[in-house]
Amino acid sequence: MNLVRIIKYMSMKKLVLIITLFFTVHLYSQEIPLPLKCFPLNNTDSGDIISGQMADIHGSVYALADRFGVKGKALSLGKEDSYLSFPINGANPQGEKELTFTYWMYAGKDSIAQTFWAKDRDGNLLLGMGKRRTNAVLNIYHEKDEQSISSDQQWMWSDSNFAEGEGWYFVAVIYSDDGTRFYLGTPKGKMTECYSAFTPDWNLITEICIGTVDDIPAAGMDDFKVYDVALSKEQVSTLYHSESQLSMGNEALLNVGTGAPLYSSTWYFHCVGLDETFRYVMQNQTDLSFLSAEAGYALAKVSKAESDYQQWSFSPVSDTAQGRIFTISNCATGMNLTDMRESVLQQASDNTDSQKWCVGQIDANNQTRENITESNKMIPLYEEIYFDKSEQVIRVHINFPEVENVKIRLTDIQGVPIPTG
Repeated sequence: MNLVRIIKYMSMKKLVLIITLFFTVHLYSQEIPLPLKCFPLNNTDSGDIISGQMADIHGSVYALADRFGVKGKALSLGKEDSYLSFPINGANPQGEKELTFTYWMYAGKDSIAQTFWAKDRDGNLLLGMGKRRTNAVLNIYHEKDEQSISSDQQWMWSDSNFAEGEGWYFVAVIYSDDGTRFYLGTPKGKMTECYSAFTPDWNLITEICIGTVDDIPAAGMDDFKVYDVALSKEQVSTLYHSESQLSMGNEALLNVGTGAPLYSSTWYFHCVGLDETFRYVMQNQTDLSFLSAEAGYALAKVSKAESDYQQWSFSPVSDTAQGRIFTISNCATGMNLTDMRESVLQQASDNTDSQKWCVGQIDANNQTRENITESNKMIPLYEEIYFDKSEQVIRVHINFPEVENVKIRLTDIQGVPIPTG
C-alpha cells in the first residue's frame, strides 16, 4: 500500500504535486486485521497457553522467560510428543486458502529445533518450519504419484538465518495461492524475506501443531498467531516492530495513580496498524471482549472491534524505573485512559498519574517485574513535506528508526513523472 501526500502551495500559480513514498520494509500508515487465533503461550496453565481458543495440549510444557526477560511469559516444548494442536478448516470451494502464521522462537545452542508442523493422515510431514544449525528450513512436500506424497525440506536463503546467535527471532510464514513467503526478524532488528513457489493442498491438512515433532523439540515459543489472510511485507514489518516493544499478552494493567487494575483482569494487545504510532486493540482475557470508547467518552466492553473507538496508542513513560509504564490514549478521541470508576469521567485530556498504567505481571506491592528499556520506547514515524522558498524546491524529510531503500517519485495531477534534481 503506497502513501500519497498532496502538497499545495501558492506562487505565480497553484501547483499540485502528488508525492508517493515507497518503502521496502517500513510503511507510514498500515492496517492489520485481527488474528483468527492467538496463543500467548504463557506459563504452564492451559488458560494462559490457549487463551480460550479451541486447542489441545499434548505432553508436558515448561515455562520460559520471554523476549523481554519476563519469567513465565513464554513456553518451552522440549520433550518428545510435547505440542499444542488446533484445527484448520479445509480450503474454500475454489481450492484457495490464505493463511499467515506469526510467532517468536528462541534460537538456543541446539543445532536442530522445530516450531510448528502439520501431517497428513498417513503421518507424512507436510508443513512446518524449523532451525537446522544456523539455517531456517521450511517443511514442504511433493506428489510422487497419484497415490502418495513425499516430505521435503526447503532451506531458506543464506541471509535468512540465525547467525546472530542465541536469542528471540520473529517469524512469519505466509501461504497463498501464488506461493509461500518467509520472513525472519532477528534480535538486532534485521528482517529478511524469502519466496517459494510451493503452495500446499489444504485438503490434506486438518490441524496445525506447535512444538515438538517426532524427536525434534521446540526450544522456545511465544505469541503464536494465525491470520486467515496473506499479510503483506509491510504488515509483517509493522507486527515485528510493534511486538519488539510490546507483548501480545496476556498482560495486567494497573493504574499508577490509584493502584487499581483495569476491570480486575488481564488483556491481550493486538497491533492493528501503524499511523504515526502503533495502534492496538485491547481484548479482555476473561470474556474476549474489546475495550471501546463510546459516546460521551465513557468506556465500555464490546464483543467486536470495528472502529477507531476500539483502537488505542501506548506511549511509554521514561521517567520511572518502577516498571514498563505507559499512557494509553484512544485513537479516535485523543483522550487518555483513566482509572475505572463508574459515574466518573473515564478518559481525560491531561497527563497525570491517573492516566499512567503499569503493563505486566503485578506483584503485591503494585510494582511490575520488568524495567523500562530503550528498546521499549516507540520512536515516532513521520514525514515532513514543505516548500523551501529560498531554494524554490520541495523538501521531503523522513524520520524513521531505520531507513531502508527509500524511493520518492513525484508526479503531477495526471500522474506524469516530474524530474527531480
